[in-house]
Amino acid sequence: MLFFFFFFFFFFQEVVLAGAHLVNNNNNNNNNPCVSQPYSGYPFCDEALGLDERIDDMLARMSVEEKISQLDTTSPGVPSLGLAAYNWWSEATHGISHVNNTPETPWESNFAFPITAAMSFNRSLWRATGAQIGREARAFMNAGAGYSSFWAPVVNLAREPRWGRNIETPGEDPVLSGEYAAQFVRGFERSSLDDGAHLQASACCKHFAANSMDKSTVAGVTYTRHNFSATIDDRDLLDSYLKPFETCVRVGQVSGLMCSYNAIDGVPSCANDWLLTDTARDAWGFDGYVTSDCDAVKDVWDEHHYARTPEQTVGVVLGAGTDVDCTAFVGAHAMYALDEGIITETLVDARLRNLLRVRMRLGHFDSSPSPLDGISFDKDVCTEEAKELARDGVRQSVALLKNTARGLPLVLGPDDRVALVGPTARLAETTARYYGGTPCGKDYTTLLDALSAVVADTTYAPGVPSVSSDSLDGIPEAVELAAKARAVVLALGTDLTLAMEGRDAVNITFSAGQLALVEAIAATRDVVAVVFTATPLDLRPLLGNPNVTAVLHVGQPSVQTPGIVDVVLGLKSPAGRLVQTVYPAEYQDAISIFDFSMRPGPSEWPRPDCPPPYSSCRNGTNPGRTYRFYAGTPVLPFGFGLSYSTFEYELVRRPNVALVGQQVAFAINVTNTGAIEADDVVLGFLAPPGAGREGMPLKSLVAFDRVTLAPGQTRTVWLYPDLSAFTFAKTPKSRRLEPVPGTYRFTVGVPETREFGMGFLDAGDLLALLPDGHSGGNNAAAAVAAAAG
Repeated sequence: MLFFFFFFFFFFQEVVLAGAHLVNNNNNNNNNPCVSQPYSGYPFCDEALGLDERIDDMLARMSVEEKISQLDTTSPGVPSLGLAAYNWWSEATHGISHVNNTPETPWESNFAFPITAAMSFNRSLWRATGAQIGREARAFMNAGAGYSSFWAPVVNLAREPRWGRNIETPGEDPVLSGEYAAQFVRGFERSSLDDGAHLQASACCKHFAANSMDKSTVAGVTYTRHNFSATIDDRDLLDSYLKPFETCVRVGQVSGLMCSYNAIDGVPSCANDWLLTDTARDAWGFDGYVTSDCDAVKDVWDEHHYARTPEQTVGVVLGAGTDVDCTAFVGAHAMYALDEGIITETLVDARLRNLLRVRMRLGHFDSSPSPLDGISFDKDVCTEEAKELARDGVRQSVALLKNTARGLPLVLGPDDRVALVGPTARLAETTARYYGGTPCGKDYTTLLDALSAVVADTTYAPGVPSVSSDSLDGIPEAVELAAKARAVVLALGTDLTLAMEGRDAVNITFSAGQLALVEAIAATRDVVAVVFTATPLDLRPLLGNPNVTAVLHVGQPSVQTPGIVDVVLGLKSPAGRLVQTVYPAEYQDAISIFDFSMRPGPSEWPRPDCPPPYSSCRNGTNPGRTYRFYAGTPVLPFGFGLSYSTFEYELVRRPNVALVGQQVAFAINVTNTGAIEADDVVLGFLAPPGAGREGMPLKSLVAFDRVTLAPGQTRTVWLYPDLSAFTFAKTPKSRRLEPVPGTYRFTVGVPETREFGMGFLDAGDLLALLPDGHSGGNNAAAAVAAAAG
C-alpha cells in the first residue's frame, strides 16, 4: 500500500508540474493584445472606458464558439482578439505552485502551512505572507513563467479532526478562519505599487462550501468528496460553514471562489444557485469569478446524478453561477446544450463577463505600462526579507502545550550534545511540495538540519521507521543515543501518509510504535517533545508522562524548521495558540466523519467502532464539534498556549449594555509579569444567552489581538467583537441570521492556562438589546445611554 501511495503522490505532483510547463513564455506583455496593432485600437483596450464597456466590446467581437471555449480552465487563444491561451489554475496555499521553474525562475518562497500560521493569531503576519506570495506570483507572470489566478486560500473549517486537508486550513473557528482568509487575500491581491485599480494576482477562497471530508470508510460504507451529500441544517450552515467565506468576500474582497465537489442536502455546490448567486453575489456582494473544483462539474452528472444528461449538467452549473469549469466538461457539451435550448448565449455571456472582469483587473488588456510590471524574479522572489518572514512565521506560531521543570527552552553549553529522536525529524520534501513549489535554493530543511546547524553535536536516530509503524526494532539504538546526550528532543506526530487530499485519517492517536518510543526514552530521563501534525492527536500520553517535561506543537511548518529551533533554544518565546480542539481518543469512536452537524445530539450515522456485521450497527451520538459545541471535556481546548513568560490581565473598560448589530469595545491592560520579552495573544470570547442549550454555542471567539511586551511592561489592548457576534440562526430552517437579545458573558483568555501563569479575566455580563424600531425593541437607546451615564 505504501508503494501505491507514493506512486500516486509523485504522479500527482508530476501532473501538476507538467501542467506548469504550459505557461512558458506567457508573460503580460508578450500575450497582451493591447500592446500591438490592430488590437490596441479596439475599445476593450481603452483604459478610459469602464470595465463593462470594455467587456461588452470583447463579447461583441467573439463568436459563441469562442465564448464557450473560454469557460474551461485551460482556455485556448482567440485569434480574432489577439488573445493568447490562458490557464486559470495555479496554487498558493503556502507559496506559489503550478508555475514553471526554469533556469531563470528556479524556485519560490515556501511558508508554513495555514494550520501552523493561523496559530499566530497575527493579522499583520498573514497579510505580509499573502503579500509576499502574491508578489512572487506577479514576478512569475511578468517573467512568462506563470499565470495570474491562484486557487488559495482554503477556508473550510477543520471541523473534523480526521479530515485529510486540515493541514491547508486555518483551523476550526469561523471568525479566525475568515480573518485569516481576508488578510491573506488583501495582501495577495493588493500591491503598494498600484493605486488599487488592479490586482497584483487573483486569489480564490475555496472550497465553497462544507467540504471537509475526502475519502473515508465507516461501518463498511465508503464515501468520497466526489459523491457525498452533507446533511447540514441552516444554523450550522450560516454560523459555521459559510461564515469564513462571507468574511473572505466582504472584508477580503476576494476576486475568486471555488465551488466544491460535495453536495449539501442533495444539491451539488457547483449547481447550487442559492449558494453561488443568492448568497455570494446578491447577499455578500461578490463580484469575482467562480471556478469549479477539478471535475466537480462532471461529478454533478456522474457522481451525484443531479442531472440526467451532460447537456443538462451544463445548464444547471452555468445557471447556478459557475463561471469556469476546471477540466473540459463544459467545453465539450455546451454547444450541444445551446443547440437543445438548455442554455442561451446570454447565459454564456454572463459567465464569461465575470471571467473577463477579473482579467481586466489583472491588467491583461491594458495598453499602458503598470507599476506592477516592475516586479521581477531577481528583485522580489526569495529575498532575504521573504526568507526571514517565512522563518518568523513559524517562530510566532508554534504553541507550547506543556512546560514543567523548565523543560524549555533548552540551556546548552558549547560542547553539549543534543539527541534528536523520532520519525518526523526528517520531514521535508514531500510535505513542502504538497501544494507548494520548489523552496528557495532547493533547501528542504528538516528539523535535523535546522538543529544541527546551531548545535554542532547533534545526534539522530529515528527510533521507529515511520509515523505509522509499530516496529520496535530501532528503539534500543534510540535509547542508547539518548543516554549519551545532554538533552533529548523527540520529534513525533503525523505526515502525509496518514492524511492528505484524497484520504482522511482513520484515528486521532499516536502509533503504537511512537508511544513505545516515548515510554522507552522517557523511562530514565527527561525529554521534550516536538509534535508535527495537522491531525489533532490525543496528547494525554505526553501530557501525563512526568518525564516529558515540555510539549511544543508545531503543526506542519514545511521547510521553515529553523523557526522551531529558535523557540526550542529560547531565541523567541512561544505565543502560538491551538486552532483545533484536542479531543480524547474516544471521540473517534463516537462520531462518524460523515456527520456534519456541529451541534450535539443523536447522529444519523453508525458509530465508527461498529464491528461487522455492519447491518446491526447502532447509530452514534454526536458530542458536538469544535470548542463552540463540544459537550465533553477536551484534552486541550481551542486557544490553549503557554509562554516562557507570564502575564496578567486587568479590565479597563467595558460596556454594560449594547445594541445588537452595533460595535462594542473592551479595553484590557496586559502586563508581562515575567523576566523576558514575550508576545501574548489576547482572545475575547462571548457566551450567548442559554449557552450550550437549544442549539446555542457554549462560547464563540469574537475578537483577538497580539501584543509584544518587555518585562514589566503594560499595554492596553482593545477588543472589538465581530458585528455578527449577537446574531444567530434561531431554527434549523431559518435561512438567515437574526439578532438575539439577552445577557452575554465576555471572557478574555483561556481559563485552563491560568495555573501556568497566563492571563485570564471574566469581564462579566453584557446586556444586548434590540435597537429601537426593531420588532421587540424596548427603548434601547435610552437604556444604553443610562448605562453609559
